[in-house]
Amino acid sequence: MLKRSIFYILIIIFILNHILPRSAYAYSYGNPGEEPMAEAYKELEKYVENDDWQSVKTVYETYKKEFDLYFTNTQPDIEQALEKKDADLLLKSWQAAMRLNIERRLHFAQEQFDDYGQAKLLLAKARGTFTVLEPILLEQGKEDVVNDIYADFDVALEALGNPGLFGIGSKESDRETFDERVNEIIETLRPLFPIVSEMDDDRHLTEENLDFLKGFGEKGSSTFWVYFTGILALVFIGLIVWNKRRQKS
Repeated sequence: MLKRSIFYILIIIFILNHILPRSAYAYSYGNPGEEPMAEAYKELEKYVENDDWQSVKTVYETYKKEFDLYFTNTQPDIEQALEKKDADLLLKSWQAAMRLNIERRLHFAQEQFDDYGQAKLLLAKARGTFTVLEPILLEQGKEDVVNDIYADFDVALEALGNPGLFGIGSKESDRETFDERVNEIIETLRPLFPIVSEMDDDRHLTEENLDFLKGFGEKGSSTFWVYFTGILALVFIGLIVWNKRRQKS
């Protein structure tokens, strides 16, 4: 009798181990949606504000392996910021890295779509990173954008469906909707948190290059247009004279 009870217990443990979503275990240890490299941004803001660049460097060194693997495009900017103690460049570059991390988590969630627990955990990680970027957008007056992104996360989560426990409470997944919302999040965030060194270079728009615009009026009453019209008239007259001489010859 005892052996039979132990046998049944082992079977139940085996079934639960293979059926319960993986995230059920992950949720037992801390916040599953918390992304350490994103949370570190809050520390960076404080250190930069206090001009504590040694601590800033320590934070970067802590996550350097992640940058080496996933956010290499942001490293030149971050290292330049550390060298020059450029707070704005540092924070914007870290923001770009967080945006890349959201993309990474969402892409993996798409790849793991059929593994409900894993996909849900990756989606939570992406959302957790966005919560750190949220205050930046709110400061810029982009509350509507924030609301839209959270709505996309909510719909994406619903689209994952739910396998339920032993089929109880199961809900079918919707891959098409999931991909649409995930891609919408990615495309919305990309221009908002660009990699600084990859932004359009507008250094050619100097005052010297723009001087020729100073004389322009709203209705084109500029000396530029006077000279331009005069030159066109001379060219036109020259063409007439040249054509007449050509006909005579």
